[in-house]
Amino acid sequence: MGRRSTATMGEEAVAALADALSGLGLGVLAEFSASGKRADLILEPAGIELDVKAKPVITAGNGAEIARQDWTDGFTRVWVAERIAAEAKKTFREQGINFFDLRGEIRIVERPLFIDTKIDVEEPYPPARSGPLDSQVAKEIAIACLLTPDQPHGVRETARLIGRSPGAVSTAMANLERVGLLTSRAEPLIPDLFHELAIVWRRRPLALAKMPEPETGRLSFDAESSPDGMPSKWTLTDTVAAQSWGIPVVAPGGYPPDFYVPDRTVLHLARRRLGEPESPERRACTVAVAPVRFACRYRFDHSNTSGVKWPVANHIVVALDLAQDKARGMEMVDQWHPKGIVRAW
Repeated sequence: MGRRSTATMGEEAVAALADALSGLGLGVLAEFSASGKRADLILEPAGIELDVKAKPVITAGNGAEIARQDWTDGFTRVWVAERIAAEAKKTFREQGINFFDLRGEIRIVERPLFIDTKIDVEEPYPPARSGPLDSQVAKEIAIACLLTPDQPHGVRETARLIGRSPGAVSTAMANLERVGLLTSRAEPLIPDLFHELAIVWRRRPLALAKMPEPETGRLSFDAESSPDGMPSKWTLTDTVAAQSWGIPVVAPGGYPPDFYVPDRTVLHLARRRLGEPESPERRACTVAVAPVRFACRYRFDHSNTSGVKWPVANHIVVALDLAQDKARGMEMVDQWHPKGIVRAW
């Protein structure tokens, strides 16, 4: 529904719901109810009067807020949105609230009617020439918003954080809002945004025969001009980084760490100076160009809490890397309930 007016959004929601219900074999009318008040739709033959409420997206927070409201006007209310967060749907079912997620999930329970099913629907918006998360800027915005998923995010604030121009950030945010992954206040729809980002996240590691050596007091490979010639901004990610964040990852002691570097120049220098192993199993570590440069800009020092000596990628980047393991990646991420961090998956 994007940036359309409230009236247009409501009309489109009513039309979409009417089409969905007709497709399920129900008779649908749009007329005044017997009470004299306007019902958006009336279902035949039961005469159930529907009041349709439309929102671009419904987040977990929106769902909880809706559940707290008292609706006693005699209508059967149905909330319609392009995306409804999984946690919001759970709340709605627990509280007996009806909804229609335009991606194809509908629940309307009002005696004698019981509908709770998934249906085939057309895309609620025309396909774009490229996906809303194709660009580096869009991916970085997604990470920034997922870092604090319970808060709104301003254009200039986000631009400063990720080191991009406000114009580029504004355009990418609008595209993410258009497809329902951000609200109008740039609050992320979770877990949808995380899962969509995981689909387009790519990491291509190169195995190295040796590790970059830390100096006393600081890491030589993290200095702007280090003695061994290694450029800056090496960033620990994946398994060892996950352990430092407290994610329940099982790995033996001495497990080879995985690093991100900011660009291919650093990657080629690492290959030349540290060499490649005879086989991947004999690697000392891996290195990959970061999918986005923000991964090497926004890092954490876990040396005092976990003993990890290297700068660690933020928890969203680490979770995205774990999620690439189709066997158990998301299972490990799902089992992580961090203290002081709002989950985004």
